[in-house]
Amino acid sequence: MIKRERYLKFLTDAIDNEFIKVITGVRRSGKSVLLMQVQDELRNRGISADQIVSMNFESFRNAVYLNNPEKLYEDLMARQNGKKLYFFFDEVQLVDRWQAVINSLRVDLPSDIYITGSNASILSGELATLLSGRYVQVDVYPFSFAEFITLKEIDATNKQQVKQAYLEYREFGGMPSVLDAQVTVDNRYDYLSTLYDSIMLRDVSQRSGEGNQQLLKMLTMVMLDSISSEVNVTKLVNRLKAAGYSITSTRFREYVGLLEQAYLFYKIPQVNIRGSQRLRANDKYYVVDNGLWHSQVGEVLTNVGSQLENIVCLELLRRGYDVKFGSIDGKEVDFVAEKRGERQYIQVTQQMPENSNREIQNLIDVPGGYPKLLITGEEMTERQIEGIPVVPIYEWLLTE
Repeated sequence: MIKRERYLKFLTDAIDNEFIKVITGVRRSGKSVLLMQVQDELRNRGISADQIVSMNFESFRNAVYLNNPEKLYEDLMARQNGKKLYFFFDEVQLVDRWQAVINSLRVDLPSDIYITGSNASILSGELATLLSGRYVQVDVYPFSFAEFITLKEIDATNKQQVKQAYLEYREFGGMPSVLDAQVTVDNRYDYLSTLYDSIMLRDVSQRSGEGNQQLLKMLTMVMLDSISSEVNVTKLVNRLKAAGYSITSTRFREYVGLLEQAYLFYKIPQVNIRGSQRLRANDKYYVVDNGLWHSQVGEVLTNVGSQLENIVCLELLRRGYDVKFGSIDGKEVDFVAEKRGERQYIQVTQQMPENSNREIQNLIDVPGGYPKLLITGEEMTERQIEGIPVVPIYEWLLTE
């Protein structure tokens, strides 16, 4: 079990501050392990076992509380022992009126509270009202490539090993549970497919109220087919109708919203680079993990360009960037990434055509002094074109 330093530092630095710590991310991305690692840190700091209260609401032992928040509150209040209490609640959104319980604990006890959830709805509605300005959020993603090679004990200076590891990462992704030593290569797709079905059932289907499971499956398939392309809702709805499914554009958007809330897809809007305003145009969507994507298409995707874009997009999000795709004079820049007032423009391509700057011309045309970068799927002879750095994906993923 490796320590996920970025997330762990954020959480351990926040120990004993006044904010509730909210840890979100797709199911099985490692949120529960982070809670355990924070508890380990507390014990290292001398916090006694009777001060730590940990509950996973997916466990049957806590089922009695799901529809009885009053009992949950009473039992937790009974844990008072004159010391500060540290509460860790896993998948807390399963409890009715959990927001009121959490807020009451915050008000009524000297406490430090950590909660996780696999659905973005955890940060909406009553929680936002009751705890406005009183919580901090950390988004947890599947393993980065840097974490992946650490887990595999691969020497980052061994280029051949790193390149080979990247091909494995591109295909199977970085879901922590899938990289467990007990899951063989032959079983990975089965495991990923089961995980995908779990996300769809628990975090999408049950929330949608849609009885036609095949419709939801087909809708997600057309979304997966559209990775890295602008999503035209009307065209995709017509595609589903042509296949015999009854669905409106409004309902389609609602279902896609649920896929986003389950952290299965991420929406990337378009921005006008010359004006920096968001355009009223079609958005793009990227999937949280290449392995989950592959598990649904039933074969290794041939469009390596889309796979490459997906990895870059998720890595930018993982690094905390606000990500959009850009438009300039009718041409597209794959990613406009902004963080703390800084911006960079990124173009992604599997390889550069011989004797052609076509893949980089869009970057060349971008005005201003912001950094620009071309990320390639294959290592190129030239490491700079028109002053723009050219970096292979497996190197970029290991530098930040």
